[in-house]
Amino acid sequence: MQRAQQSVLRAFLAVDFDDDALRALTTHLGRLRAMPWADDVRWVSPNNLHLTLRFLGDITPSQAERYAEAFGEGLTRIADLARLSLSATAPRFFPTPLRPRVIACLVESHPTLSALAALAEACAVMIGLDREKRPFSGHITLGRTRDTFPRSAALPRDDALTPMRPVAITLYRSKLDPRGAIYTPLRSFSLSSQL
Repeated sequence: MQRAQQSVLRAFLAVDFDDDALRALTTHLGRLRAMPWADDVRWVSPNNLHLTLRFLGDITPSQAERYAEAFGEGLTRIADLARLSLSATAPRFFPTPLRPRVIACLVESHPTLSALAALAEACAVMIGLDREKRPFSGHITLGRTRDTFPRSAALPRDDALTPMRPVAITLYRSKLDPRGAIYTPLRSFSLSSQL
């Protein structure tokens, strides 16, 4: 008898932010959508703004469950989560200004954020995924550039940092849709309860 192929889901682990941080990010989005090259970018919905700790890609439901269990267990060993506060730059071209793939707010490095990214990576390897080749670089994607994005495009100069208060870490399912990705929470870990 042939076994039915186990279904897969597209998943990622992300940091979710408080309402003040989301308002600041939404303000950036509003300004960017008024730029002359705005039609050359696929903008992220304000409801989908987050900081990805680890993109998992296509995994099975059992892998997702094992991942969430391992991450939740490891989360209990990371100190000071309830007091974690991050800072993000104004929008930047990422990964480089000359060949941007996205427009993002870059998140300043922080020891606790690095520990979370390392835990997210270790759990991914534990469920059988390949180790990520690129080092973690915290950023919040606001938009993805299209092939038509002009090389002459520039962003408004802004050196201000925005405080970003994380409130949860969520394992999301991502379903691709012509109108934009649809994110469904599979498991969420409140950072305020991680004392």
